[in-house]
Amino acid sequence: MNWLSDHLQALPLDEAHEGYFLGRGGKETALLSLGVKSWRVLSDPAPDPVFRERYGEHGEKLQGWFLWPLLSPRGKVLGFEGRKYGEKLISRHLLPEAEWQPIWTGLTPETMQRIWAGGDVWVVEGIFDLLPMEWVVPARDVVLGSERARLTDKHIEFLRRFIRGPGQQVWLVYDNDEAGKKGMFGWVDETGKKRWGAKDRLQRVKVPVGVRSYRGKDPGDVWNHGGLAAMQDAFPII
Repeated sequence: MNWLSDHLQALPLDEAHEGYFLGRGGKETALLSLGVKSWRVLSDPAPDPVFRERYGEHGEKLQGWFLWPLLSPRGKVLGFEGRKYGEKLISRHLLPEAEWQPIWTGLTPETMQRIWAGGDVWVVEGIFDLLPMEWVVPARDVVLGSERARLTDKHIEFLRRFIRGPGQQVWLVYDNDEAGKKGMFGWVDETGKKRWGAKDRLQRVKVPVGVRSYRGKDPGDVWNHGGLAAMQDAFPII
């Protein structure tokens, strides 16, 4: 199915949406590489019945949303994630082939090239953490969003497969809240069973991993409170 890929590629990026992303720390180059777009209704009915049920026959319910494609490691469109401008509404739509793939925000052919070349991978939660982090990580490195403070089995396998270069490693930069700390370090549930966090799970499959400590709620919040200077203070990386 390439109807979604073709439509996403043809969409524009409205000025209001572009301004919002730039204000949240997005570089203009990042908006291009991520493929951020403003939704327009389809000229023909969507062939995907799940899409039609959720968003309308022509995607009418997505009008006013901005979104970006979710890609496989080979660059194939697996779906999209979107936000409604001016409201705290989030939606993700995945095509059937996404069932067998890791779903990362920020995975593109260009970022895959940097991973293959030995760049580190910095894992954050969402796109508005990813955007400001791209200002402070080394240019050869990659920032990927797992969307929530957890790694799926497919995320783990992706990192196990591709983080193999000399000195290459994963850095976890989840939010400094309870969910973020549980996602990184694990927790003990109400039955007394240990639930493994991302750090332990990666170590168990021999992926070099570190946790990046910083001051602030999350990278997006750090940017919102002080822009680039605050990010450089919180993440003195370069």
